[in-house]
This record gives sequence, structure tokens and C-alpha cells, in this order.
Amino acid sequence: MSEHKIGTREEWQVARGELAKLEAEQAERNEEIKSKRRDLPWVPVEKEYEFDAED
Repeated sequence: MSEHKIGTREEWQVARGELAKLEAEQAERNEEIKSKRRDLPWVPVEKEYEFDAED
């Protein structure tokens, strides 16, 4: 098992702040990606489909 770093409360706060910044940047990037996915052009469905499902 790998050893975990032991640090001070202040070190933890700094590291947590850095991680929170990265998480916020990632969340923003995820929103950009989701927006681009929603903006993809649609393609018409030209084949007839019949769905069979129980009510």
C-alpha cells in the first residue's frame, strides 16, 4: 500500500484550494463540451421505423 502524505492543516487548505480551482475549470470545460454536443447538426431519419413496446 502506498504511503499517504501527512501535512499541516495549512498545507491541506492550499492543496484543497488548488484542487477546487481545477474542479471548477473542469466543470466549465464539461459545460462547453455538452453545449457543443447539443449543437451538433441533426441528420434526418429517412428510413421507416416501427417501435413495438408494451403499454
